[in-house]
Amino acid sequence: MSSVPLAIRKDTEKVDAVVVGLGPAGATAIRLLGEAGLRVVGLDRAVFPRPKVCGGGLSSRATAFLPKGWDKIPHTVSTGVHLVYGVQPPVLFDVGVPIAYQFDRRDLDAFLVESARLAGGEIIQGTSIRSLEWKDGIFHLTSDSERSYESRFLIGADGVTSSVLRFLLNSDMENHDEGEQIARNLIRMYPASEMEVVNHLSPRLTDVLIDLSAVPGGYGWSFPKTDGKKNVGVVGFVTPLKRPMETLLSFVKTFQKDGGQSVQASRPATWLIPDYSRSKVHGKLPGLFLVGDAGAMVDPFLGEGIYYAMLSAARAVSDILLHSKSPEKASQSYAQWVFHKVFREFSYAQKLASVTYRFPGVYFRLVQKYPHVLSLYASVMTGKSDYRSFTRVIGKNLFKLPFRKVLIKFRHNRLL
Repeated sequence: MSSVPLAIRKDTEKVDAVVVGLGPAGATAIRLLGEAGLRVVGLDRAVFPRPKVCGGGLSSRATAFLPKGWDKIPHTVSTGVHLVYGVQPPVLFDVGVPIAYQFDRRDLDAFLVESARLAGGEIIQGTSIRSLEWKDGIFHLTSDSERSYESRFLIGADGVTSSVLRFLLNSDMENHDEGEQIARNLIRMYPASEMEVVNHLSPRLTDVLIDLSAVPGGYGWSFPKTDGKKNVGVVGFVTPLKRPMETLLSFVKTFQKDGGQSVQASRPATWLIPDYSRSKVHGKLPGLFLVGDAGAMVDPFLGEGIYYAMLSAARAVSDILLHSKSPEKASQSYAQWVFHKVFREFSYAQKLASVTYRFPGVYFRLVQKYPHVLSLYASVMTGKSDYRSFTRVIGKNLFKLPFRKVLIKFRHNRLL
């Protein structure tokens, strides 16, 4: 897809910021900019409410970024972690306080978009980008509804296959070699598959469940929703899934065996999770902010994205407000935060993932011996701890295990 050169139109609207994508990242950015008194316009090709393939779980730390009234949206509350490995007795650690809130993305996203509109943002749904370029410090964007905008600030919140990024990479950037390098860095992604199921009798579906034996190099999950529904999915982080749909269907069959009845299931769907370690896109253009999935803001251990989507949107807005006269300073401040704060945290999460998902039997044996390790999940999801301390505790407890017994258990489980 190539960028179409823009002729400056007389009816071009000048705004303080343009946001492309109205998911949690984009809607949060629009709401915060609107509350600050800026004129902001947000576009999305979808019309809300719309279905969205996603686990739909928000860690409790994410509620700090939600507007008032979020607790009125239908949801379930999770207070514990249920870890499963093969036929071994599962390990359950309940912390007794909310660690995650499970939403239907159709409901959550529609609420966030409406909150952004009420804050003063101009919301345009059902429209896509026709042309986009950056020239003389200004972003020029035209939608397929023929409306054109000029702004010094542009927030790309349009997902892992960001059209904002693709348009700008194909436009007349000053450094074509750099653009090609950025494009190559976007290739690595992790496929994930999910479907919605209903099975009231299966005990394994009554808790938030993480199954370490469901996926080689990854995990399977079950998140409880309202009305007896569950989102069941699979992802591979150490070993990306080659056939995600087949892996998902095999995982769902295990619930049929446990419950003694077949499950009612929606049609499975697949999406892509970005690899943060390949993302070099931040700080490349003054005034450009890539947030949420577009900026590779997805935890490489748990796969959590909504919290980081809203967190990155809030940080982008903060930098825009702080450096409103200098788009370059704003973008550089945001890029430094991404690389030195978020991606550094992700590096610890990735190390944890490489051990956990490459040697799931050993990790499960560790949790059997020291169930309190599961409380670390809760401490991360509530914002009381980080992955750096998580990996340290895991390392200390691994050395306490009798490794001869661990390896025997590991080999036995891998044959199941």
